[in-house]
Amino acid sequence: MLEDFRLRVFMTVAAEGSFTKAAQTLNISQPAVSQHIAELEKNTGVKLFDRLHGEVRLTPQGQVFMRHSARILDAYRSASLLFSPLQHTVYKVYNVFIA
Repeated sequence: MLEDFRLRVFMTVAAEGSFTKAAQTLNISQPAVSQHIAELEKNTGVKLFDRLHGEVRLTPQGQVFMRHSARILDAYRSASLLFSPLQHTVYKVYNVFIA
């Protein structure tokens, strides 16, 4: 499946409100979640989350990034469906019958 896993981590942290809960949901370690978020923050040049006593909240920039991330993940999902092995099989069958 096509996907930037860092975006999946970001979206999960935003939904769970916690790095620890996101790690459990994604079945990865909490330090791995922190590393993915740190990479995104470094690459974007903005702070995506405010960290508050064991919970995290999106910053205004994080809210904007979340909207873009959702669109990107939807595009990955669409491409994965379009180019799945089953989809190729269906096209090949149609090509055989049409030819």
